[in-house]
Amino acid sequence: MIYVPSRVKRHKNKFAMDTGLNLVSLMDIFTIILLFLLFNVSGEEEAITVPDIVRLPASVATVKPAPATTVYITGDTIFLGDKKIANTQDVINSGEPGIKGLEEELIIQMSQNELDAAEDGTRRKIIIMGDKMIPFTLLKKVMYTCSWAGYQTLSLAVIQKE
Repeated sequence: MIYVPSRVKRHKNKFAMDTGLNLVSLMDIFTIILLFLLFNVSGEEEAITVPDIVRLPASVATVKPAPATTVYITGDTIFLGDKKIANTQDVINSGEPGIKGLEEELIIQMSQNELDAAEDGTRRKIIIMGDKMIPFTLLKKVMYTCSWAGYQTLSLAVIQKE
């Protein structure tokens, strides 16, 4: 007796489809995912770093500051970058409107920045990071000194509220 295959088995080889893995489409998908992650993750870093000794006040401001010369005001010390400038109690108790040591260091810093910086307008900007518990008179003296030293744009750093 002769074996007659079923209709499905007879047409199986006639309409055979090669269903291999299509690597071109897979590479396109991975490239799109990679580009998406690169664009969305790379812009999320902070523009400036906040040291642990300064507790910034919260605000609803959404503008991120560009990196610039930074003055840190803690409860007991004023820093310009990493350099200790003055004791806050001495500054508060002094009758002068400005801070002499800070002014001298800011002028030195600005002259170094002007030699290094191109004509992009960022060399006269300064960021003030003041602890949220400092008195306003101290902040006012620091702002006055920065303005007197020739810095045109003063920015106060805050933590963004959610």
